[in-house]
Amino acid sequence: MLLIVCRLMECRWHTVRVEYRWWMSEMDDRKLRKPSKQLVRILSDNIRSLRRERGLSQEKLSELCGLHRTYVGSVERGERNVTLSSLEAFSNALGVSVPQLLSERDSDDT
Repeated sequence: MLLIVCRLMECRWHTVRVEYRWWMSEMDDRKLRKPSKQLVRILSDNIRSLRRERGLSQEKLSELCGLHRTYVGSVERGERNVTLSSLEAFSNALGVSVPQLLSERDSDDT
């Protein structure tokens, strides 16, 4: 009986892998959307400047956000497409709203 169950699971796993490969090949054919460079720059500049204003290291900010330290650094360099949950984590840790993170700051705000 156990052998039959394992065989069924193997067949199902093979089917899942085939479907996943098909889905990934379909994804390759579509152009993935990315945020504008300006929005990425605004977000990265805001996170960096707010972190520095609060006297936080990237490591301390990552602890407050529950994110990895290298992820925080890559967001500050504009290398990451940030998820909504990460935006929320950054805003909570820095004490600002999500719209504030995504809006250009006045020069007198820095």
